[in-house]
Amino acid sequence: MLNIIHASSAETPASLQNHFEIFREHTIGIRHQITTPYGRQPLLYADWTASGRLYEPIERKLQEAFGPYVSNPHTDSNTTGLTMTLAYNEARQIIKKHVNAGPQDILLFCGNGTTGAVNKLQRIMGLRLPEWIQDYSSHSMEERPVIFTSHMEHHSNILPWQEGIGDVVTVPPGENGNIDLQQLEAQLKLYQHRRWKIGSFTACSNVTGIQTPYQKLAAIMHRHGGLCFVDFAASAPYEPIDMHPVSPLEKLDAVFFSPHKFLGGPGTNGVLIFDEALSNGRIPDEPGGGTVAWVNPWGGRRYTNEIEMREDGGTPGFLQAFRTALCVKLKEQMNGNGQYMVIREHELCQQFMNGLRSIPECSLLAGHYTERHGIVSFTLRDIHYNLAVQLLNDRFGIQARGGCSCAGPYGHYLLELGWAQSAQIAEAITVGDQSLRPGWIRISLHPIMTNQEVERIVSAVRNIVIHFQQWKQDYFYDASTNSWTHIYNEDPAEAKVKALFSV
Repeated sequence: MLNIIHASSAETPASLQNHFEIFREHTIGIRHQITTPYGRQPLLYADWTASGRLYEPIERKLQEAFGPYVSNPHTDSNTTGLTMTLAYNEARQIIKKHVNAGPQDILLFCGNGTTGAVNKLQRIMGLRLPEWIQDYSSHSMEERPVIFTSHMEHHSNILPWQEGIGDVVTVPPGENGNIDLQQLEAQLKLYQHRRWKIGSFTACSNVTGIQTPYQKLAAIMHRHGGLCFVDFAASAPYEPIDMHPVSPLEKLDAVFFSPHKFLGGPGTNGVLIFDEALSNGRIPDEPGGGTVAWVNPWGGRRYTNEIEMREDGGTPGFLQAFRTALCVKLKEQMNGNGQYMVIREHELCQQFMNGLRSIPECSLLAGHYTERHGIVSFTLRDIHYNLAVQLLNDRFGIQARGGCSCAGPYGHYLLELGWAQSAQIAEAITVGDQSLRPGWIRISLHPIMTNQEVERIVSAVRNIVIHFQQWKQDYFYDASTNSWTHIYNEDPAEAKVKALFSV
């Protein structure tokens, strides 16, 4: 039931653009047009790191194959319930196999993307207390966890740890801009007496596409008696994930990713897969239906010993799970020999970065890194990043993203912001003035995109640089929202959105 069918060769095709053409053709919205203040524009989606796109065969599969059987799982006494129960279990196995999970690894679907997964893991491990009780809680220094992160983390892999009961240590970068392995070794020696030593590292920056050497990080953490968790949110749609490589030292104790970033994935929950040894509590994070072996009217109850069942209370998001499994299988089909997506990403990324380098007013963030996933962030001299993104949309139909990409600490590093300047910005934001907020323009590429589309984006950026002084006159800036609005915008988005909900 979970098959999506396209042919694929075991050998790398001469033109990967041709290989990805069939997947491109089935992507919903690939020929869509949007209405802007300057007329109809062909939509060019270049915001893949934020979210993927819907895929027509997956939508059809969910409607036609799964749709007739939709009902609540947790029963084997009727056809619909049994089908959903078996399909839910099958979806789990597909996802586990995809990351080479072991028999002791637990899979949970969690809320909103990686943010939901990290917070879920933290609560399961008992590393988060309610805010009101934190002042009454005390832990000896040895019992207090220490969490090591890189300087490149998304907020979803920083803020939950900062709000937990542990100490967070950001490992400084090396001269090449990546995490410094020697610094991690030094910090681990400094905290060697801590009982809990956790490394929670991104596999890939969502700002620059730079990959961390997470296998080496895992080996270092394990040599020092620690744990290694890896955030694959930005790279899971493209690269293989292996929780149990040949070297046991490189084992990943937990991984988390956001399937909504996959082609076909929007509408899914976050995925958390972790070693069962990390869960030693008796009471589930969310007690309720489906978590107990029995309950009696005198207050007695016994929760199930099966962690996946105990931590999956209530009616599960089974359709979200099916979609996740389907987009994982789609990724495997697109990947051919396991590297098609990464190779094609590299082709497109090099073309795009070379094009931007030909624009003197353009500054690439971490531009010296050419080996990266297809994520490129840049600034344009004297042009506000959100104005540039608005012009890309209105003049060219290109969907990009402006801001700090939910990676504030990394932004400080990339833009060389010191404490005094940071404090000034924070103070302004606190009183409602967003005008000092720094940021960049982010373009994220996908293997189904064409060389011509990449050239179209480069050409659009070049035209913005040439014409922005004139084009800027059509917009007004709101410092309270840090946004630019066209002065003749007579077609408000709110009206369009209301129309979408007609049944």
